[in-house]
Amino acid sequence: MAQIVNGFINDLSAVKDNIKLRVRVLRTWMQPLFSNPQGTRVQVQIRQKLVDRFKHHLEEGKAVMLQNYSLGEIQPKFRVIKKGLRISFLSNTIVEKCLDFSGSKYGFDFRHFNTITNVTLEEDGQFDVIGQVVACDDMDCYDKNGKSGKKKPLTLLDAEGNELRCTLWGAFAQQFSDFLTECPDHTKIIAVLYLGMMKFWNGKVGLQNGYNATKLFLFNGKESITASDFKVVEDFRLRLLSGQTEEKEEHTASRISTASTYSTKDDFVTNHPLRKIVDLLDVKQGDTSVIVGTICAINEEDGWWYLYLTQIFNKSQ
Repeated sequence: MAQIVNGFINDLSAVKDNIKLRVRVLRTWMQPLFSNPQGTRVQVQIRQKLVDRFKHHLEEGKAVMLQNYSLGEIQPKFRVIKKGLRISFLSNTIVEKCLDFSGSKYGFDFRHFNTITNVTLEEDGQFDVIGQVVACDDMDCYDKNGKSGKKKPLTLLDAEGNELRCTLWGAFAQQFSDFLTECPDHTKIIAVLYLGMMKFWNGKVGLQNGYNATKLFLFNGKESITASDFKVVEDFRLRLLSGQTEEKEEHTASRISTASTYSTKDDFVTNHPLRKIVDLLDVKQGDTSVIVGTICAINEEDGWWYLYLTQIFNKSQ
Protein backbone atom coordinates (compact mmCIF):
# COMPACT_ATOMS: atom_id res chain seq x y z
CA MET A 1 0.00 0.00 0.00
CA ALA A 2 1.34 3.44 -0.93
CA GLN A 3 2.39 5.74 1.89
CA ILE A 4 -0.18 8.43 2.78
CA VAL A 5 1.06 11.97 2.12
CA ASN A 6 -0.54 15.35 2.75
CA GLY A 7 -1.72 17.25 -0.31
CA PHE A 8 -4.42 19.12 -2.17
CA ILE A 9 -6.92 18.51 -4.97
CA ASN A 10 -4.40 19.70 -7.55
CA ASP A 11 -2.16 16.76 -6.58
CA LEU A 12 -4.77 14.14 -7.43
CA SER A 13 -4.63 11.94 -10.51
CA ALA A 14 -6.32 8.74 -11.64
CA VAL A 15 -3.42 6.70 -10.20
CA LYS A 16 -2.66 8.85 -7.16
CA ASP A 17 -5.24 8.41 -4.39
CA ASN A 18 -2.86 8.09 -1.42
CA ILE A 19 -3.16 11.78 -0.54
CA LYS A 20 -4.63 12.99 2.74
CA LEU A 21 -6.70 15.88 1.48
CA ARG A 22 -7.59 19.12 3.23
CA VAL A 23 -10.80 20.41 1.67
CA ARG A 24 -13.79 22.63 2.36
CA VAL A 25 -17.35 21.39 1.79
CA LEU A 26 -18.97 23.82 -0.67
CA ARG A 27 -22.30 22.13 -1.39
CA THR A 28 -24.03 19.01 -0.06
CA TRP A 29 -26.86 17.96 -2.29
CA MET A 30 -26.97 14.76 -4.41
CA GLN A 31 -23.20 14.84 -5.00
CA PRO A 32 -21.11 16.98 -2.60
CA LEU A 33 -18.58 19.49 -3.89
CA PHE A 34 -15.21 20.13 -2.22
CA SER A 35 -12.54 22.81 -2.73
CA ASN A 36 -8.99 23.42 -1.53
CA PRO A 37 -7.48 26.73 -0.27
CA GLN A 38 -6.49 27.65 -3.84
CA GLY A 39 -10.11 27.37 -5.01
CA THR A 40 -9.75 24.15 -7.03
CA ARG A 41 -12.93 22.07 -6.86
CA VAL A 42 -13.73 18.40 -7.09
CA GLN A 43 -17.02 16.53 -7.19
CA VAL A 44 -17.72 13.75 -4.70
CA GLN A 45 -19.89 10.64 -4.85
CA ILE A 46 -21.24 8.88 -1.78
CA ARG A 47 -23.32 5.76 -2.31
CA GLN A 48 -26.75 5.76 -0.71
CA LYS A 49 -25.88 3.06 1.82
CA LEU A 50 -22.95 5.18 3.10
CA VAL A 51 -24.74 8.53 3.32
CA ASP A 52 -25.89 8.17 6.94
CA ARG A 53 -22.35 7.30 8.02
CA PHE A 54 -20.79 10.48 6.63
CA LYS A 55 -23.50 13.15 6.39
CA HIS A 56 -22.88 14.57 9.89
CA HIS A 57 -19.24 15.23 8.91
CA LEU A 58 -20.13 17.12 5.73
CA GLU A 59 -21.66 20.46 6.65
CA GLU A 60 -21.51 23.22 4.06
CA GLY A 61 -18.71 25.66 4.82
CA LYS A 62 -16.84 23.26 7.11
CA ALA A 63 -13.26 22.11 6.43
CA VAL A 64 -12.32 18.43 6.68
CA MET A 65 -9.39 16.09 6.15
CA LEU A 66 -10.10 13.15 3.88
CA GLN A 67 -8.30 9.82 3.66
CA ASN A 68 -8.95 6.39 2.07
CA TYR A 69 -11.09 7.08 -0.98
CA SER A 70 -11.12 6.08 -4.62
CA LEU A 71 -10.81 8.20 -7.75
CA GLY A 72 -12.66 7.87 -11.03
CA GLU A 73 -14.04 9.80 -13.97
CA ILE A 74 -17.51 11.32 -13.94
CA GLN A 75 -19.51 11.41 -17.14
CA PRO A 76 -20.08 14.90 -18.65
CA LYS A 77 -23.86 14.89 -18.19
CA PHE A 78 -23.44 14.31 -14.42
CA ARG A 79 -20.75 16.95 -13.92
CA VAL A 80 -21.39 20.00 -11.79
CA ILE A 81 -17.89 21.28 -12.52
CA LYS A 82 -15.74 20.92 -15.61
CA LYS A 83 -13.11 18.78 -13.89
CA GLY A 84 -13.73 15.14 -14.84
CA LEU A 85 -12.04 13.53 -11.84
CA ARG A 86 -14.35 12.40 -9.03
CA ILE A 87 -13.77 11.27 -5.45
CA SER A 88 -15.81 8.31 -4.25
CA PHE A 89 -16.24 7.49 -0.57
CA LEU A 90 -15.56 3.92 0.57
CA SER A 91 -16.68 2.03 3.64
CA ASN A 92 -13.26 2.70 5.25
CA THR A 93 -13.02 6.38 4.25
CA ILE A 94 -11.83 8.58 7.13
CA VAL A 95 -13.25 12.10 7.54
CA GLU A 96 -11.83 14.37 10.25
CA LYS A 97 -12.14 18.04 11.18
CA CYS A 98 -9.56 20.38 9.70
CA LEU A 99 -8.74 23.37 11.92
CA ASP A 100 -6.09 25.10 9.81
CA PHE A 101 -7.93 25.64 6.53
CA SER A 102 -7.78 29.11 4.98
CA GLY A 103 -9.87 30.84 2.34
CA SER A 104 -13.52 31.76 1.83
CA LYS A 105 -16.22 29.28 2.84
CA TYR A 106 -17.63 29.60 -0.69
CA GLY A 107 -14.38 29.24 -2.62
CA PHE A 108 -15.47 31.67 -5.34
CA ASP A 109 -13.83 31.14 -8.72
CA PHE A 110 -15.30 33.82 -10.99
CA ARG A 111 -15.28 33.29 -14.72
CA HIS A 112 -14.63 36.21 -17.07
CA PHE A 113 -17.61 37.12 -19.25
CA ASN A 114 -15.64 36.99 -22.50
CA THR A 115 -14.78 33.32 -21.84
CA ILE A 116 -18.54 32.67 -21.87
CA THR A 117 -19.72 34.94 -24.69
CA ASN A 118 -16.98 33.74 -27.05
CA VAL A 119 -17.88 30.04 -26.93
CA THR A 120 -19.67 28.47 -29.89
CA LEU A 121 -20.81 25.23 -28.22
CA GLU A 122 -22.58 24.79 -24.89
CA GLU A 123 -20.23 23.52 -22.18
CA ASP A 124 -20.96 21.09 -19.36
CA GLY A 125 -20.31 22.05 -15.77
CA GLN A 126 -21.23 24.97 -13.54
CA PHE A 127 -19.21 28.02 -12.54
CA ASP A 128 -19.37 31.35 -10.66
CA VAL A 129 -19.95 34.80 -12.11
CA ILE A 130 -20.12 38.28 -10.59
CA GLY A 131 -21.53 41.39 -12.19
CA GLN A 132 -23.53 44.55 -11.81
CA VAL A 133 -27.19 44.28 -12.77
CA VAL A 134 -27.57 47.00 -15.41
CA ALA A 135 -30.95 45.91 -16.77
CA CYS A 136 -33.78 43.51 -16.06
CA ASP A 137 -37.12 42.78 -17.70
CA ASP A 138 -40.49 42.24 -16.06
CA MET A 139 -40.76 39.00 -14.12
CA ASP A 140 -42.69 36.55 -16.29
CA CYS A 141 -45.19 34.48 -14.30
CA TYR A 142 -46.19 31.77 -16.77
CA ASP A 143 -48.08 28.50 -17.09
CA LYS A 144 -46.60 25.60 -19.04
CA ASN A 145 -48.08 22.12 -19.29
CA GLY A 146 -50.32 22.85 -16.33
CA LYS A 147 -47.45 24.00 -14.09
CA SER A 148 -46.77 27.59 -13.05
CA GLY A 149 -43.31 29.11 -13.16
CA LYS A 150 -41.36 32.36 -12.91
CA LYS A 151 -38.65 33.83 -15.12
CA LYS A 152 -36.57 36.99 -14.64
CA PRO A 153 -34.18 38.01 -17.46
CA LEU A 154 -31.21 40.19 -16.39
CA THR A 155 -28.23 41.85 -18.00
CA LEU A 156 -24.96 41.71 -16.03
CA LEU A 157 -21.89 43.93 -16.50
CA ASP A 158 -18.39 42.85 -15.46
CA ALA A 159 -15.50 45.06 -14.34
CA GLU A 160 -14.14 45.20 -17.91
CA GLY A 161 -17.42 46.53 -19.34
CA ASN A 162 -18.62 43.27 -20.93
CA GLU A 163 -22.34 42.45 -20.78
CA LEU A 164 -23.89 39.01 -20.31
CA ARG A 165 -27.51 37.94 -20.42
CA CYS A 166 -28.66 35.95 -17.41
CA THR A 167 -32.04 34.31 -16.77
CA LEU A 168 -33.20 33.44 -13.28
CA TRP A 169 -35.89 30.78 -12.92
CA GLY A 170 -38.29 29.80 -10.16
CA ALA A 171 -37.22 30.63 -6.60
CA PHE A 172 -34.18 32.55 -7.89
CA ALA A 173 -36.43 34.85 -9.93
CA GLN A 174 -38.57 35.47 -6.84
CA GLN A 175 -35.48 36.09 -4.69
CA PHE A 176 -34.28 38.78 -7.08
CA SER A 177 -37.74 40.37 -7.29
CA ASP A 178 -37.95 40.49 -3.48
CA PHE A 179 -34.51 42.12 -3.34
CA LEU A 180 -35.63 44.85 -5.74
CA THR A 181 -38.54 45.60 -3.42
CA GLU A 182 -36.30 45.82 -0.35
CA CYS A 183 -33.32 47.64 -1.93
CA PRO A 184 -33.86 51.43 -2.04
CA ASP A 185 -31.25 52.03 -4.77
CA HIS A 186 -31.20 50.02 -8.00
CA THR A 187 -28.22 51.75 -9.62
CA LYS A 188 -25.49 49.48 -8.23
CA ILE A 189 -26.98 46.05 -7.57
CA ILE A 190 -24.26 43.39 -7.53
CA ALA A 191 -25.23 39.79 -8.28
CA VAL A 192 -23.13 36.71 -7.60
CA LEU A 193 -24.40 33.55 -9.28
CA TYR A 194 -22.67 30.69 -7.50
CA LEU A 195 -22.50 27.55 -9.64
CA GLY A 196 -24.52 28.89 -12.53
CA MET A 197 -24.62 27.20 -15.92
CA MET A 198 -24.25 28.12 -19.57
CA LYS A 199 -27.25 28.05 -21.89
CA PHE A 200 -27.83 28.90 -25.56
CA TRP A 201 -31.04 30.74 -26.59
CA ASN A 202 -31.69 31.48 -30.25
CA GLY A 203 -28.06 30.93 -31.09
CA LYS A 204 -26.77 33.27 -28.36
CA VAL A 205 -25.01 32.16 -25.20
CA GLY A 206 -26.23 33.25 -21.78
CA LEU A 207 -26.26 32.26 -18.15
CA GLN A 208 -28.90 30.74 -15.90
CA ASN A 209 -29.22 29.14 -12.49
CA GLY A 210 -28.68 25.39 -12.25
CA TYR A 211 -31.19 22.91 -10.92
CA ASN A 212 -29.66 22.00 -7.55
CA ALA A 213 -26.31 23.48 -6.63
CA THR A 214 -26.78 27.15 -7.54
CA LYS A 215 -26.88 29.95 -4.96
CA LEU A 216 -27.68 33.60 -5.63
CA PHE A 217 -26.10 36.40 -3.58
CA LEU A 218 -27.33 39.98 -4.03
CA PHE A 219 -25.76 43.17 -2.69
CA ASN A 220 -26.51 46.89 -2.66
CA GLY A 221 -23.32 48.28 -4.18
CA LYS A 222 -23.83 51.59 -2.37
CA GLU A 223 -22.97 49.86 0.92
CA SER A 224 -19.67 48.34 2.04
CA ILE A 225 -19.49 44.54 2.23
CA THR A 226 -17.68 43.72 5.45
CA ALA A 227 -18.10 39.93 5.71
CA SER A 228 -14.72 38.26 5.18
CA ASP A 229 -16.25 35.49 3.06
CA PHE A 230 -17.28 38.13 0.51
CA LYS A 231 -14.01 40.10 0.35
CA VAL A 232 -13.73 39.38 -3.38
CA VAL A 233 -17.20 40.88 -3.85
CA GLU A 234 -16.13 44.02 -1.97
CA ASP A 235 -13.08 44.28 -4.24
CA PHE A 236 -15.40 44.13 -7.25
CA ARG A 237 -17.67 46.78 -5.70
CA LEU A 238 -14.76 49.19 -5.26
CA ARG A 239 -13.66 48.74 -8.89
CA LEU A 240 -17.25 49.30 -9.93
CA LEU A 241 -17.53 52.55 -7.98
CA SER A 242 -14.31 53.91 -9.46
CA GLY A 243 -15.72 53.72 -12.98
CA GLN A 244 -19.28 54.94 -12.37
CA THR A 245 -20.71 58.34 -13.27
CA GLU A 246 -24.02 59.93 -12.34
CA GLU A 247 -25.19 59.64 -15.94
CA LYS A 248 -24.49 55.88 -15.95
CA GLU A 249 -26.38 55.46 -12.68
CA GLU A 250 -29.49 57.16 -14.04
CA HIS A 251 -29.34 55.05 -17.21
CA THR A 252 -29.06 51.84 -15.18
CA ALA A 253 -31.98 52.74 -12.90
CA SER A 254 -34.21 53.33 -15.93
CA ARG A 255 -33.51 49.80 -17.22
CA ILE A 256 -34.44 47.99 -13.99
CA SER A 257 -38.04 46.75 -14.03
CA THR A 258 -39.79 45.76 -10.79
CA ALA A 259 -43.02 44.81 -12.58
CA SER A 260 -44.37 41.34 -13.29
CA THR A 261 -46.31 39.92 -16.22
CA TYR A 262 -48.80 37.14 -15.57
CA SER A 263 -50.21 34.23 -17.49
CA THR A 264 -53.73 34.24 -18.91
CA LYS A 265 -54.80 31.97 -16.05
CA ASP A 266 -53.50 34.43 -13.46
CA ASP A 267 -55.11 37.37 -15.24
CA PHE A 268 -58.54 35.76 -15.33
CA VAL A 269 -58.58 33.55 -12.24
CA THR A 270 -55.91 34.31 -9.64
CA ASN A 271 -55.39 38.07 -9.60
CA HIS A 272 -58.98 39.36 -9.82
CA PRO A 273 -62.20 38.52 -7.94
CA LEU A 274 -64.78 36.23 -9.54
CA ARG A 275 -68.24 37.84 -9.58
CA LYS A 276 -71.73 37.09 -10.83
CA ILE A 277 -73.35 39.34 -13.42
CA VAL A 278 -75.78 40.73 -10.86
CA ASP A 279 -72.85 41.84 -8.67
CA LEU A 280 -71.59 44.25 -11.35
CA LEU A 281 -74.13 46.83 -10.24
CA ASP A 282 -72.19 47.24 -6.99
CA VAL A 283 -68.67 47.26 -8.44
CA LYS A 284 -66.80 50.56 -8.24
CA GLN A 285 -65.75 52.18 -11.47
CA GLY A 286 -62.20 51.13 -12.41
CA ASP A 287 -62.27 47.84 -10.45
CA THR A 288 -61.41 44.70 -12.42
CA SER A 289 -63.67 41.67 -12.18
CA VAL A 290 -63.86 38.20 -13.69
CA ILE A 291 -67.23 36.88 -14.92
CA VAL A 292 -67.72 33.29 -16.04
CA GLY A 293 -70.84 32.66 -18.10
CA THR A 294 -72.35 31.08 -21.18
CA ILE A 295 -73.06 33.14 -24.30
CA CYS A 296 -76.73 32.55 -25.03
CA ALA A 297 -77.04 34.79 -28.08
CA ILE A 298 -75.32 37.65 -29.89
CA ASN A 299 -77.36 40.73 -30.82
CA GLU A 300 -75.61 42.18 -33.85
CA GLU A 301 -78.16 44.96 -34.44
CA ASP A 302 -78.09 46.91 -31.17
CA GLY A 303 -74.34 46.75 -30.46
CA TRP A 304 -73.13 46.81 -26.86
CA TRP A 305 -75.69 46.66 -24.09
CA TYR A 306 -73.44 48.80 -21.90
CA LEU A 307 -73.31 52.14 -23.70
CA TYR A 308 -70.46 53.53 -21.59
CA LEU A 309 -68.06 50.62 -22.20
CA THR A 310 -65.52 52.24 -24.52
CA GLN A 311 -62.47 50.03 -24.07
CA ILE A 312 -61.90 46.32 -23.49
CA PHE A 313 -58.72 45.55 -21.59
CA ASN A 314 -58.70 41.72 -21.55
CA LYS A 315 -60.70 39.00 -23.17
CA SER A 316 -60.58 35.24 -22.83
CA GLN A 317 -59.72 33.41 -26.02
